[in-house]
Amino acid sequence: MSAFSLTLRTGHRRAARRGAAGIALAGLLMATTAFAAAKADMVFLHGNVVPMTAPDARAEAVAVKDGKILAVGSDSEIERMRGRTTKVVDLQGKTVLPGFIDAHGHITGVGQQADLAALQPPPVGPVSDIASLQAALRQYAQTHPDGWVMGTGYDDAELVEKRHPTRQELDAVSADRPILIAHVSGHLAVLNTKALELAKLLHTDADPPGGVIRREADGKTASGVIEESAIFVAYAITPRPTPEKQVEQLKKAQAIYASYGLTTAQDGAALPETWTLLETAAKQDALFIDIHALPLMQAWPTGLEQVPFSRTYTQHLRAAGVKILADGSPQGRTAWLTHPYHIVPHGREKDYSGYRQIPDDVLQGLLRKAADHDWQVFVHVNGDAAIQQLIDSVQAVGQTRGKPMQRTIAIHAQTARVDQLQAMKTLDIEPSFFAAHTFYWGDWHREVTLGLPRAEHISPQRDAFDLGLHPSIHNDAPVVPPDVMRMIWSATTRRTRSNDILGPEERVTPYEALLEVTRNAAYQLHEDNVKGTLEPGKLADLVILDRDPTATSPERLLDIKVSGTVKEGRYIYGAP
Repeated sequence: MSAFSLTLRTGHRRAARRGAAGIALAGLLMATTAFAAAKADMVFLHGNVVPMTAPDARAEAVAVKDGKILAVGSDSEIERMRGRTTKVVDLQGKTVLPGFIDAHGHITGVGQQADLAALQPPPVGPVSDIASLQAALRQYAQTHPDGWVMGTGYDDAELVEKRHPTRQELDAVSADRPILIAHVSGHLAVLNTKALELAKLLHTDADPPGGVIRREADGKTASGVIEESAIFVAYAITPRPTPEKQVEQLKKAQAIYASYGLTTAQDGAALPETWTLLETAAKQDALFIDIHALPLMQAWPTGLEQVPFSRTYTQHLRAAGVKILADGSPQGRTAWLTHPYHIVPHGREKDYSGYRQIPDDVLQGLLRKAADHDWQVFVHVNGDAAIQQLIDSVQAVGQTRGKPMQRTIAIHAQTARVDQLQAMKTLDIEPSFFAAHTFYWGDWHREVTLGLPRAEHISPQRDAFDLGLHPSIHNDAPVVPPDVMRMIWSATTRRTRSNDILGPEERVTPYEALLEVTRNAAYQLHEDNVKGTLEPGKLADLVILDRDPTATSPERLLDIKVSGTVKEGRYIYGAP
């Protein structure tokens, strides 16, 4: 084997795997010979390198130059690339993987969340009932003595009362100050009476298009709970942090992402002011991980044509495509299903199955506009009725334009049926699954929202792989923390909070789950030419783990810790 080759440690494997590994090796050999005379800026030695080029591909060391991978190979091969100024990192047997990629999330929301009252249930936060929710809000009000009292992350599925708080229960915290608390899904919120009055929602006859104002027994007075587009009415009157504060929040959010091994993040529903924030942060060199933003088309009646959409990053920022909201949240029971919810929300008709966010003609118009501008499209679809609407609309737009749409991303796709996955394969629609749902809300889906057998097939990753799709997975942070290893554990075990296994036939292997946060995620984002695998010429985005997930029992994946995160050859978490 010639210099700078990739060392393959192979066990018992099938002939097909041998062929894939051999192809990966040949590609690396050809790529690395061009760097034979180069000296590295940094070398990582004595490790277990999992390049994600093939299931059995392994190496011991990585060389980095100018922020890119120079070579991947054995210790002895990479040692030859050391120069007098080369920085040497002794991995001491730790595992190196491509930096994790956030296929869907809201990094600016993670930054903002840090300055709100934390109302999440365990294991994320302390709130387990309405009394503890009120206590958390009172504590926040004491430390923030003026203006709005705002919290985030409450979850009716995990409250002892199994319901949303009322406006009166928030009034008990403060009747004089406006209070708004966001549901963990981000698709519902609760306001106290003062906030409802300020938003002009307390006594209104009509719901906003695509939204719902839940009402009390008189059918007129708002109960405090608002859904979907109604939330934007309330948010429009809440205070905004200063631009300087928002940039600081964004820096903190990036540090959180880096601590979980993420080198690429998404801002998955960027409003005009959000894009302005991201551009400001980029110009100030305040971004140290890559952020791909998706302007939310419904929030941009004008101005999208002026957004500089690009396949490449400038100062770690790019506008990658556009986002469209087609339905809501399954755990919040606003996702649009074909069949009714197992247990419908209080006050709903027995055949309630959620609702659409957007009419067919409007959705097709947005898809057509995006296709005409060559903008990649990411569509939020949780319920199978919304997924079908997307499938039918992509097909219709392709027919009217005379050419198919390319690489549309179905965000969440939680209740996708096998026939829908087959149609997605035909139409070049790739699913990005909210894999953490099986842990956080698996019991709730089984018992309340979906029932059996629907709940067992939520986030059908196994079916997607078997059909030849390129699925990715995500945490949808800040809905849940951007904890990649917990998400991988969830994808491979499908354990719920009660320790049940929800739909064991949809489990994937650790290697496949890693594909979903590396190579497949890069493919979905059109970034697979520079990310997703450890190969010469690609960005030196690395995550260093204290053990190898592919050699660990799925049940023990939660025990794996991130030792370091490297972005383009520079440590952004941990230390060499």
